[in-house]
Amino acid sequence: MAAGPPKLYRAYSVRSKIRAWTCFTAIAYQSLTTVIVGLTLNDLAERMHVENALQLHNLFLGRAIGAVFGTMLGGWLCDVCPIKLAMSCCIGSSALSVIAVPFSASTGNAWVLSANFFLLGCVGSALVSFTVSAACWSFPGKEVGPVLATCNGAFGMTSAALPLIFKLLHLQGFAVVEYSFVAVCSLPPLAFLLASQAPTRPVERSFEKEEEEEPGDSPSKAVRQWMAVIAAALAQFLFSGANSALLSWIVSYSANELHDRSMAPLLVSLLQGSLMLGSFSASRYQQYFALWDLARGQVFAVLFGLLLWLPFTDSVIATVLALAWYGLAGGPLVTYCSTLLNQHCSPSGVQLAVINVGGNFGASAGPFIVGILMIQTGPTALPCTVSYAFLAALLGFGVASIQRRGNKPEPLLQNAGP
Repeated sequence: MAAGPPKLYRAYSVRSKIRAWTCFTAIAYQSLTTVIVGLTLNDLAERMHVENALQLHNLFLGRAIGAVFGTMLGGWLCDVCPIKLAMSCCIGSSALSVIAVPFSASTGNAWVLSANFFLLGCVGSALVSFTVSAACWSFPGKEVGPVLATCNGAFGMTSAALPLIFKLLHLQGFAVVEYSFVAVCSLPPLAFLLASQAPTRPVERSFEKEEEEEPGDSPSKAVRQWMAVIAAALAQFLFSGANSALLSWIVSYSANELHDRSMAPLLVSLLQGSLMLGSFSASRYQQYFALWDLARGQVFAVLFGLLLWLPFTDSVIATVLALAWYGLAGGPLVTYCSTLLNQHCSPSGVQLAVINVGGNFGASAGPFIVGILMIQTGPTALPCTVSYAFLAALLGFGVASIQRRGNKPEPLLQNAGP
């Protein structure tokens, strides 16, 4: 009898690891489907018989629209159908969509290629919704934090590794082979998914507790829960928008403010590397702190570093230090939104999808807004706008902290700290 609990614990541990690796590999695969487009844009332009790859900018609009639609569709499907089946179909559809890209470009029809990108964005974002929902449902409360942080780090690591892999394997210039390689990379997440056990939905988990709750508490609790969802979506919008704006415009900033175009690749690599390292580090240290206090502290730390950068925006050394500090302290923040919500309640797939929509919209709107401001006021608009975003986030945390002091914390929220 004494050998029973250890065996049960080992079985639980193995199931948890398989679920975690399913999330890691799914997000890593999704990053490959995103990066491959930028690496092969010139090849797609040749197949489309256009002179400049910039003429294909409408493809990204189609993908962005598909991403928003796919995020909400994925969240809804999480709540109404078996998540393993939905994820399996999504991974398979994504692989087929990836393989079809060079052939769609060969038709020379912009509408065909745009439709392909819409489908690619739709199934890719749906896969992210499935993955985040599966992680939050598999690892309750604060336990999901390290998993989501590792997923974020895996996204950055595979994004940086794909160009090197293509160069080492001499695949550059062969679009069909490159897209086929990415499609084959869908097999690891599919294998882990088939080997994993489906998580329990929050509705199923709390069904037995519904009868114990008072009828009058349900509406107010639902309102508070949706307010938390909207707050998390707004925070995700700010953090994702700031990250995307820096990654999109740091090359232009290097040329126009630092007056050194040769520094651009170094700054991009530095920012990507620090974001990745910050996410991987957070997967280790965040479990030792109250996440609410940790998030507020890291937002303040990032804002403090940005404010120190503002007087020295034309300094290469100051820019390097600021970007490194930003990545290490701010990289994990995009994953804290879902983790904090997971501590507050058991979110549904639609609620997690709303947060992901905030991140997706911010990733597109951030570079757009900053680009307009840089045209009007100059390159210093980049660090200024990012500073304003983190100031808004810090003020939001302050308002939320005041409201939390006035409310009695719920059991799942007590781990988040006062």
